[in-house]
Amino acid sequence: MVTLRRITDARDKEFDKLIQLYTEAFPLEERRGEDQLKRMLAEESRMYFNAISCDDKLSGLFVYWDFGTFYYLEHLAVYAEMRNSKIGQQTLDWIKENLNGLRILEVEPAEAEIAIRRIRYYERNGYNVYEKEYLQPAYRTGGNGCHLWVMCNREDIGLNEKLDLLKEAVYYRGRCS
Repeated sequence: MVTLRRITDARDKEFDKLIQLYTEAFPLEERRGEDQLKRMLAEESRMYFNAISCDDKLSGLFVYWDFGTFYYLEHLAVYAEMRNSKIGQQTLDWIKENLNGLRILEVEPAEAEIAIRRIRYYERNGYNVYEKEYLQPAYRTGGNGCHLWVMCNREDIGLNEKLDLLKEAVYYRGRCS
């Protein structure tokens, strides 16, 4: 059984282990620097940096943002040795049960086989592609943005405004070198 525990302090005993997973699972342009993340843990109440445990064993991380009217699912990663144990699926089930309303996530365009499989996985879990011309801003000053697709669990007529709010809070406000 999967449980999530929010981490709000970089001195948490599991934070260093999760940072290692974070840096291994996501390329530099798709993640924050460690100092930036530590600062945001303490300062950004909308960001939920969660340790995922399965049967009381640290299994992965899930970062999401609560914007009140919608959620942004930013990062989900499971330790390599624990993949294929349905931990990701159980986490998506937790999301569906606990994060009610519009949920937004970003995926790589369907160009490589791994990206196609990831998109299909999210589609099987109730998400659809709603925006294919999205540029994820850089996490760091001077960094490069990424062309990504936006998936949501439902259509939303105010999606562009929500994406603007998301960009401001997630990328621009917390940016550092």
